[in-house]
Amino acid sequence: MSDYIHCPNCDDRLHPFGKVNQAEAAHINEELEVRDGHGWWRCENRTPEGRCLWVQPRWHQAKGFSLPESFR
Repeated sequence: MSDYIHCPNCDDRLHPFGKVNQAEAAHINEELEVRDGHGWWRCENRTPEGRCLWVQPRWHQAKGFSLPESFR
């Protein structure tokens, strides 16, 4: 299931967001010292460089950030 949301890393169009995987959730938990990484969503847009790195809690873009390049 995807939701279409504006991604600050991508262009002005809406892009599909899907739930983060287990490795992404673990990184979010460690990076932010939280325990809700499993509830975050990741932009599914693809660019020539690979998959977008933006993650955020569902509908809370201000709390989002970019994952490291290793997640591309």
